[in-house]
Order: sequence, then C-alpha cells, then structure tokens
Amino acid sequence: MTTDTDLTFRDGAVQAVLDLRVYRLAAIQKSAYRFADRCTAVLGSPDADRIPIRFLFAPAVTEQHALETVRLFFQELLDQELREQVGDETRALRALIVAQAFSRTGLIRQD
Repeated sequence: MTTDTDLTFRDGAVQAVLDLRVYRLAAIQKSAYRFADRCTAVLGSPDADRIPIRFLFAPAVTEQHALETVRLFFQELLDQELREQVGDETRALRALIVAQAFSRTGLIRQD
C-alpha cells in the first residue's frame, strides 16, 4: 500500500499502488468516480494483490492541490470500502426484509 511519503507529483500526475487485499476493486472504482470532477484516476492492470493507479490533473493544478486531492481520495476510498463491508454483512438481512415487504403486496405468488 502507498504511504504519503511515496506520493510525488510529477508531470501533472500522482502515482500510487493499492493493495487489493485491503481495498476491493469496486471501492476503488467508486472512489475514482466520486473524484472525476477533480482528477482523472487511471487504473492499471491488477498484478497479484496490487493495482497501480495514476491520478491525472489539469495543467493549472499545483503540487499542493494535487497531493491534497489524493489524500482526500484515500479518505473516500476507506469510506467506500467500509460501505462494501457493511453491504456484504447486511446482504442477507436486506434480502429478507425486501422479500417480506413484497410478500404482502401480492407481487410474489404464495403457493
């Protein structure tokens, strides 16, 4: 996983490598989408448990702003990963609640 000291701004971009044992690909993609208005996140091909990510910035973006944006990206990534975990942990309960709700509407045939 990348630490702050590993992040450098060069040629309008910041590169990092994410550990797929820590962050799911879905969480990475959702975070990248949420930051699409601030930078372009280009995901590389996964290699074992790692995936490279390159953050591309507009020419006028300063190094300080770029690094702050990447810091905020990592906060969003943690949030998205936790959302994925909660979703997994509550999937069965949510399915049960939805099934119960629809069983009372007549949309599901009861034999």
